[in-house]
Amino acid sequence: MEGKKLIDNAINDLFTKLNNLDIQHLNISENTRHALLKYEDDFSYLMCAYSQLLQKALRKIMIPASESIFIDYGGGCGLLSFLAKLTGFKAVIYIDINEQSLNDVKVISEKLNISVDHYICGDVEEFVNHIKRLNIKPDLICSFDVLEHIYNLESWIRTITEIQKFSLFFMTGANSRNPVIVNRLKKLHKKSEYQGFENNIRFNDIYLNTSSLRERENIIRNKFTELSNEEVEFLSKNSRGLRIDDIEKMVLRYIKEGSTKNKIDHPTNTCDPYTGSWTERLIDLKQLKAFIESHNLSVNITNSFYCYSDNNLANIIKFFLNQLIKISGRRSLFLSPTITLEIQNGL
Repeated sequence: MEGKKLIDNAINDLFTKLNNLDIQHLNISENTRHALLKYEDDFSYLMCAYSQLLQKALRKIMIPASESIFIDYGGGCGLLSFLAKLTGFKAVIYIDINEQSLNDVKVISEKLNISVDHYICGDVEEFVNHIKRLNIKPDLICSFDVLEHIYNLESWIRTITEIQKFSLFFMTGANSRNPVIVNRLKKLHKKSEYQGFENNIRFNDIYLNTSSLRERENIIRNKFTELSNEEVEFLSKNSRGLRIDDIEKMVLRYIKEGSTKNKIDHPTNTCDPYTGSWTERLIDLKQLKAFIESHNLSVNITNSFYCYSDNNLANIIKFFLNQLIKISGRRSLFLSPTITLEIQNGL
């Protein structure tokens, strides 16, 4: 209960600070401004999810926040970092692959008067190398809605195990055990793959309003001019789920051997062909759990509760769903709005 009280107080403090922030006139990118305004509108929902994430994490490590080093992995506009800092963690480290996001968070941090202790720009390799150089021993690595976007999750997990001791908590709304969520995300995948939508694909830090299939066609057609239209179409369809470097490798293999050898392991999952970021990837949790355990890591996948809103009718439904979730147990995932991948190494 002490952890929950700390988190609740931090949420109230962050709410006050954000209310006093003139977001429209901040010297930040339009992408971060848009995200910050959206999160401000969805503040109650977001903080409810963050609170559940932090409570799970603090219960697992069983030491006070004031003695723990907290990593906000894939931190975006920094709200989880700010909340962790206000909760009283010993040190908070923000990491994001996008340099513009990192620079924006520095500006927001200064305006909110919430100091983040370290900033890291890069992917998991840069993260691991950076904390090794600084001799930082993180207690908690947490993130929200990042797991489902990681391009090569198995490679990511292999790299993170270079850190000798940690607890990792990744919360995601892409719950592949909830049939309602699965149906909604499959529709989103198909739209991303065949139609495209705003902020669907990111190229040189610019969002393209185009489809993943069309951009894979452009990559192959521009790089391999000797291929026929039929071959380009064939290879574009069969490279779904690949990033540009792997698309080019697949095409070279096709030219040399006459086969693609790209196993598409899900009927709708698709990713940004430039960054590799998946469109709300539906992950085979059984397969993922087996892979993690094969690397001598302890792993649990747990459920969460629905967050209430201003919609009274929706809140009644959520109340009954939450009661069912409570009765069914923390590992029963089919009703859950989000799931949390909990990994422990050396604990």
